[in-house]
Amino acid sequence: MPNMSKHYLLDTNIISYLTDPNSPYRESVKNHLIALTHNDTISVSIITLYELSYGLHSYKSTKDSIELFKQGIHFIEEYLEVLPLDIQEVDIFGKLKAKYKDATGIQNKANKKNDLDFLIIATAINHDAILISNDMIFDKLFEIEPRIKYENWVS
Repeated sequence: MPNMSKHYLLDTNIISYLTDPNSPYRESVKNHLIALTHNDTISVSIITLYELSYGLHSYKSTKDSIELFKQGIHFIEEYLEVLPLDIQEVDIFGKLKAKYKDATGIQNKANKKNDLDFLIIATAINHDAILISNDMIFDKLFEIEPRIKYENWVS
């Protein structure tokens, strides 16, 4: 019998939805997680921890929002596998970013703001994982790169 397990890589916005009780997307994401099988694996890129740490330390936030960043970091550390960046993702990153630039006509300066997204999707491709995100850039990347596995659990 073939192994039917799947590997999911959660983007930063999905972690934010899970830890924010006021998020309109929280229930949708939770329902998708509940529907996974016990053989499925769930992880995040180390980049997600970087993004949450930056949010925690950079915003002039209320106590509540600071707590949400802390909860996101704790949730990851407690329950999810954190995937490090890998040397094999370097070429994936470079080729995919160039392909996106060619497909969209985006200028280099504007494309630079997407670097973290390209690192996350390179990690997903390298680990043959399904990226879970609500970030519009992945809709376009999914169209132009056949190796990308992508789902949006909030739409």
